[in-house]
Amino acid sequence: MIKKIILSGFGNVGKEFVKLLNEKKSYIKEKYDLTLVLCGILEKDGCIYEDRGLDMSYLYDCPLGSRGILKYSDFNREAFYNYPVLEGDILVECTPSNIETGGPSLNYIINSINRGMDIVMLSKGALVTNFNQLIELANKKDVKIKYSGATAAALPTLDLGTYSLAASQIKNITGILNGTTNYILNRMFEDDISFEEALQEAVEKGIAERENSMDIDGIDSASKLLILSNSLMDTTYSLEDVSITGIRDIKKQHILQAKEENKVIKLLCKAYAKDGKWMLEVTPEKIDTNSLLGNIKGSNKGILFNTDTMGEIYLIGGASNPRGAAAAALKDIINIYI
Repeated sequence: MIKKIILSGFGNVGKEFVKLLNEKKSYIKEKYDLTLVLCGILEKDGCIYEDRGLDMSYLYDCPLGSRGILKYSDFNREAFYNYPVLEGDILVECTPSNIETGGPSLNYIINSINRGMDIVMLSKGALVTNFNQLIELANKKDVKIKYSGATAAALPTLDLGTYSLAASQIKNITGILNGTTNYILNRMFEDDISFEEALQEAVEKGIAERENSMDIDGIDSASKLLILSNSLMDTTYSLEDVSITGIRDIKKQHILQAKEENKVIKLLCKAYAKDGKWMLEVTPEKIDTNSLLGNIKGSNKGILFNTDTMGEIYLIGGASNPRGAAAAALKDIINIYI
């Protein structure tokens, strides 16, 4: 079976997806009898498309973003288009998340669904702003839509809740869904450094972006929690329904006080029922140092599902980097077609 892929977004994650697809293509063909061909890449300043597949080895040497698309067009001018070419079987969406409007990804996704293409999403913007619209449209057009990478990159939170907990009622969810904030809080706890010092270190190590307000202010965590809630608990919430507090105001004295109580501060995402309604919260909270979530170190993430029939299910780890996110997209593609 041959499936043609269109990729939107050639940033760090998009380029890593190209590399991973090329690295794994023989294994995927052998194990799943699935041939994946990358035919097009969309960027804000244009698109490259070749029906027989782009030259993956040349893409390796192209810079990120539109500059990479333009460089590839120097290599093959006939491959360049000044409009999106959506001629494929599946759209892999990994443009930067725009949680206010959905950004260009929203139009890419809607147009692709209307053309009968399946969708794999890594960016969160369109899901945060138009979740119900996209799911309803996908159902109407009978196309598959997957987005496990949008809920914690490589950590399979959505897969666990959807498949492994089928027929179980989820009573509540508690998780650490952002690796950047966990790294910062962990560094403050372990080496008694300030928030500013920990953040700068995270930026220098590539764990945090230079523009990191979505992470620091809890928006990224809230977006992931929102998507999980709308997917697993059948809510129809928007980001305004999530109570959000980030870690920007966490000081050394807060960390010290937690240590004295044998506790650690974590940025927790919580979904729980109250008075017949699901409540969604993101907030820094002191928890026991030796608890399951309290033991999560570095940029790792974790989630705890409390269920009516399977008890507590705990999941930890998952690479918090572009390769981990790209791997989640590749997994979703395979699961659509096998």
